[in-house]
Amino acid sequence: MKVFALPILLALGLVAVDARAGTAPPTEASPPEVAATLIASHASATTPAELIVLYRLQLAAGRYADAEASLDRLEAAYRSSEPRMMLSVAPWRTYARAKAYEASGIEASAALHRAFAELYESLPDAQAVDVAPWYEVDLDAVRTRAAEQEKACAGMALAACPSAAKLISARQSLAAWNDLVPGLKPLLEADTQRRFLVDDQVLIPTPDGAKIAAMIVRPRSAKPAKLTALLNFTIYAKDDWSMQDALKMAGHGYAGVVAYTRGKGRSSDAVVPYVHDGEDAATVIAWLARQPWSDGRVGMFSGSYNGFTQWAAAKHHPPALKAMATHATNAPGIDTPMQGNVFQSFIYYWPFYTTDNKSLDDRAFDDDAHWDGLQRRWYASGKPYRELDKLDGRPNPVFDSWLQHPSYDSFWQRLIPYGREFADIDIPVFVETGYYDGGMVGALYYFQQHLKYRPSADDRMLIGPYHHIAMQTGVLPEVDGYVVDKAALLDLQDVRLQWFEHVLRGAPLPELLSNRVNFEVMGANAWRHVSTLAEMATSERRLYLSGHQQGDRLLFGDAPGQQPPPELVVDFADRHDADFSPPPGTPDTRNALVFTTPALDQSLEVDGLFRGHFQVVANKRDFDLSVNFYELTADGRYLALASYLGRASYMQDRSHRHLLQPGQTQRLEFESQKLTARLLSPGSRIVAVVGVPKRPAVQINYGTGRDVSSESIADAGEPLRLRWSADSYLELGLRENPQMAEGQPTKESR
Repeated sequence: MKVFALPILLALGLVAVDARAGTAPPTEASPPEVAATLIASHASATTPAELIVLYRLQLAAGRYADAEASLDRLEAAYRSSEPRMMLSVAPWRTYARAKAYEASGIEASAALHRAFAELYESLPDAQAVDVAPWYEVDLDAVRTRAAEQEKACAGMALAACPSAAKLISARQSLAAWNDLVPGLKPLLEADTQRRFLVDDQVLIPTPDGAKIAAMIVRPRSAKPAKLTALLNFTIYAKDDWSMQDALKMAGHGYAGVVAYTRGKGRSSDAVVPYVHDGEDAATVIAWLARQPWSDGRVGMFSGSYNGFTQWAAAKHHPPALKAMATHATNAPGIDTPMQGNVFQSFIYYWPFYTTDNKSLDDRAFDDDAHWDGLQRRWYASGKPYRELDKLDGRPNPVFDSWLQHPSYDSFWQRLIPYGREFADIDIPVFVETGYYDGGMVGALYYFQQHLKYRPSADDRMLIGPYHHIAMQTGVLPEVDGYVVDKAALLDLQDVRLQWFEHVLRGAPLPELLSNRVNFEVMGANAWRHVSTLAEMATSERRLYLSGHQQGDRLLFGDAPGQQPPPELVVDFADRHDADFSPPPGTPDTRNALVFTTPALDQSLEVDGLFRGHFQVVANKRDFDLSVNFYELTADGRYLALASYLGRASYMQDRSHRHLLQPGQTQRLEFESQKLTARLLSPGSRIVAVVGVPKRPAVQINYGTGRDVSSESIADAGEPLRLRWSADSYLELGLRENPQMAEGQPTKESR
């Protein structure tokens, strides 16, 4: 160290004098000092991740007013990039303001109460119920993140650690939540009691002697005094989830109700998925309508399994049920546990999750390694599909009962409306689903069946680039590699509430739901509004299965070709691929033919469902078929479009099996169970993977014609051979729109 530098370092407090040694060894700067020195290098932060580090550095340095200003910037950044996260700044505003009050001399608990009163207690009910969940956190996860950052700086002085800013941010997060969680809990509970009447001890009797556990939340300042109830009837018995749902609806002036299926929560009955839910939901609806606070009307909301319970209730026509708002809706026998009559193993462990206890068995459900291993062992062993539970060493009676019904028979038909029963459902229905939502299969089924049998049905569908739980978690800014358009970054719960306001209180219909089918065109940043699914497209394009080879792909033809398409050969006895997984971001092309178009010379909008018209000869009595469409972009990314999965013997009628005649031409016609709406870019190709599913995650159809669940590798015999005729094709829906193709804004995008 140069002598002339020593006075400067002494003045900065970075060197301390050791009088005994006559030297001046460096001392480590305190965390607040290090935080203060790092603020300048982060002051120009613009992204949410950068702004999070900045405001936490400011908090660590004691610059509380600056931290609040940075939180304003963070909220603005979320507003433009990820609106669902805007409310996440609320607890940090409370913390920053409370610390500022502490610094001014106010006692800590009083400072927190004052900040909470200013920033939360003054909110109207509708806003407060949205903010409240953000005051909760997984403290164990916060501790884990802090410990990871500590490891990154282990053995180093804080100022010398390259990731010092991240470590200070993690420490500040842990310190803040350690203060907020215990400090805010009594404040939040008192505020809830001030705003709402909460009864979470309700037990509703059913005609056969069972009990249904429910919680009811009503606004204390209810105007009018009589309330419409909004009901979520669910098997997912978690009281914190349920209370949030009930509070959300009560915050908007309804009686928010969550009732658990029989056997869940405080119900002492056995848990049986699906079987009793329609009758029990109808019982709950009738009970709610009789309560002295009720105006006699009940609406239902929620999705996935809880969307099924709405249609199950509607099958029984409870007079008080006036509206249903569904999303990502499960249709038993249609999309789970089988799709196109093909059983899928992702649902195998769901019965344990929902029936092991009165709440949910998260430990079992989250054990991905175990379930993936079970599927691999089954696949490698070649044992019958119905022996999954024997391989697992644990009985699964619910799943086994499902396997007894591979046809869409009376077992499934009794659970939800079937056929002409849809014609008698005369209440408005809101349907939300997404292009990345596995529940789209069920959502489209209900929508199509309701309109088929009741063409005048008041159904409104909203569909965009959303994942399965987008209604609960908010719309993600990116899904499966696709960056979501700004136009699609909606508050889906707000849209649902606007719809309820329209059908139950006479408010204007939201413009976003101006027609029966309302869909966002991915890549175009635009919404379209049409009256039927068929009207999503204005023309069709036939893509013939051609045998013309281009590299490792086959080119689609625009007309039947002279050379027949190639055969597909699948050896069911071959299990060398038990541990195979495709490279990330690429489709699984095992046991499949891959067809592609030439690169597009201009934009092309692909909308709606696709259809298949196959003339095929098989050497077995049955086979399963999967068709998956993708956009292959010029830079090599695969973006999923629409898909189909089905068993050939059930394509004609999902309720009755019609086996094939080996060696004879069979005409197969099918429609995709999922749809898309995407503006494809110039240079992209349309790719279709046409194959036979043979992998650990799905039932294997060996083609004997017996019950597929009883077949094993001993039934593999000779490989399956499929030979298409030259006039076999897939048909896509297209829409001509020069404005959008040129990237110009359209009416729908404004």
